[in-house]
Amino acid sequence: MSNLTVQDLPAVTTTPCTPGCRCSANEDELFAGSERAYDIVFKGTIDFFAVKAATDLGLFEAMGDGVHELNALAEATGTVPARLEKFLITLKEIGIARPIEGKWALTPFAIQFFTDPEHHRNLTMVPFVDYISSLVQTFYVNLADVVRGTMDFTSLVPYPPRNREDNVFYETIHRSNVHFPIRLLREHAKMQGITRLLDVGGGIGDISSALCEAFPELNVTLINLDSAVELVSENVASRGLSERITPLALDMYKEPYPQTQAVMFARILYPMNEQFSTMMLKKAFDALEPGGRVFILDMVISDPHKPNYDYLTHYICSIGMGFSVLEFKDHELYTKILEGIGFTDVTMNAAYDHVLYQAVKP
Repeated sequence: MSNLTVQDLPAVTTTPCTPGCRCSANEDELFAGSERAYDIVFKGTIDFFAVKAATDLGLFEAMGDGVHELNALAEATGTVPARLEKFLITLKEIGIARPIEGKWALTPFAIQFFTDPEHHRNLTMVPFVDYISSLVQTFYVNLADVVRGTMDFTSLVPYPPRNREDNVFYETIHRSNVHFPIRLLREHAKMQGITRLLDVGGGIGDISSALCEAFPELNVTLINLDSAVELVSENVASRGLSERITPLALDMYKEPYPQTQAVMFARILYPMNEQFSTMMLKKAFDALEPGGRVFILDMVISDPHKPNYDYLTHYICSIGMGFSVLEFKDHELYTKILEGIGFTDVTMNAAYDHVLYQAVKP
């Protein structure tokens, strides 16, 4: 046991600094650092686990249709009213719930991101809550052992996916945050005159569907795994686009691509190292007709001032993998890669934490 007393602690000066002195600047940096440290330890803990608890209690479903009395919410969620009230106060503080004349409702923010995932399917966090919670329990809490080399990462659902259920899991996650990438494409992709597009690794088809709706002359061949083709067909049929979007089962890494006017890599290349990205873009170059165009839509993962936590949740899993092509690649490399392959007219647009590169095959 320590024998230290208050007198043993170092003295703290209270002498005021003169304006502009280095001590003042250091104090500002220290205060900013303390806010960041508190966010790391406390904010992430409360934000995520409060949302997880609200999900497990069915609170988002119970509150999603309006304003509710506390006792009615307690009965609907099987909770103790006094405890639920404290939980709702906590949710109020983090922007999830709001009191209205003695009753409770969700905030517009919570309604958008934590309710009705099918309606909000391209901008929702619902599929991620259970996924991240499972990773926390099975992997993140053991991360030290992973770094020591005494534990490996094991995917919760087989990857690559093997059957319909596996693909539903991954495609539901992948489609849940493409609202703004779609907006970037619709605003800046030079699709005029293009009638045939190859969407490499195009997921369930939501991005291709949005492009077809924006460009009436466009037709898409969408590459995905054989086990996912049925899901793609069902999704595009539900949007009335079966005649314009054709799924194709093809190994996008090994097999050559069919000839086309344009090739799109939408949120596919961003985590791949330079060598792998070059290989994929060379396959696109070979498939393009003269004058054809390539589109690269990527998340920004290398901004030193804004960590990409979406990517980090995946990248950190690669610590426990024997082999991985995941890398923090600066997107500025694409200009060098594209020009090295033979593309010309390279352009870049940036918005919504994404970049869109476009280039032409001479």
